[in-house]
Amino acid sequence: MKTGHLFRGISIIALALAFCASAQDMRDRSIENYFQNPPEAAKPRVWWHWMSGNVTKAGITADLEWMHRVGIGGMQMFDGDLGVARYLEKPVIWMTPEWKDAFRHAGVEADRLGLEMSMAASGGWSETAGPWVRPEAAMKKVVWSETQLRGPQRFEGRLPTPPRVNGPFQNVAVVDLPSAPMIGGAPGFPRAPRGESAPDPTYYADTVVLA
Repeated sequence: MKTGHLFRGISIIALALAFCASAQDMRDRSIENYFQNPPEAAKPRVWWHWMSGNVTKAGITADLEWMHRVGIGGMQMFDGDLGVARYLEKPVIWMTPEWKDAFRHAGVEADRLGLEMSMAASGGWSETAGPWVRPEAAMKKVVWSETQLRGPQRFEGRLPTPPRVNGPFQNVAVVDLPSAPMIGGAPGFPRAPRGESAPDPTYYADTVVLA
């Protein structure tokens, strides 16, 4: 009787191990299949930049068909102007009727190809820009001044004002050159349409004194 129980016990363990091995093999094959044929949720998404208004409906269709062909699952449309040359006689400018028509065409084409499409919240390099954002709530550059003292002593006086120059660092001014797009078009430095002057983004407030 003991031998019979032992035999049945070994048989159950063997069957359980075989089942586990079979289930593991099925999981392995399933994982391998997912890598070979990834589901839509696992496909990569890309940034899709519309730079300096260089946008056409034919170009939109060509871009999206390429994304679909190589297995990209979707894109985030991102309108930007960072010193890139304009090649079209009539560039498509952010939120004009022509821009909206091109964007609508992009949505229709993305839907036709089964691509997931999203977009940045506003024109420009950063989603935090826009005329509705007041200077005190916008992105800022941290500037500072230094006063050298020999201690120990009590100091009374006016600390020098830090630089108030609009630019990438301290008193380095904005350089609007095609060869330096990340300076002329960096976040926090508004770009005006060609032929127009940009508003002065100057905002200054004291934050802290470190001694």
